[in-house]
Amino acid sequence: MKELNYKIIDNIINILNYPILIYFWSEWCQACKVSINIIEDIKLKFKDKIKIIKINIDYNFYTTEKFSIKNIPTIIIILKKKIIIKKQGLFDKEFLKKIIKKIL
Repeated sequence: MKELNYKIIDNIINILNYPILIYFWSEWCQACKVSINIIEDIKLKFKDKIKIIKINIDYNFYTTEKFSIKNIPTIIIILKKKIIIKKQGLFDKEFLKKIIKKIL
């Protein structure tokens, strides 16, 4: 399923009590090809402690609009229904690990 309904994401945000990392990307984005590896590493390292949702902006217009995504890659970390961080562009794996550890 390429399209992830924004109502599903709202439900996930409202239900989960642990951090949610939303990763906005696209297949044509060169920076996304680099950052996807970082996201996969984070997924392995924090597998049961954080929920990761990957959203392809080409198929998820409403979700992209809802979170005001202007550039990709973009990560948003949400905890207890609040956006903790929103980072656009390339990001460093150690930076991301440090933020997640601090949140946990």
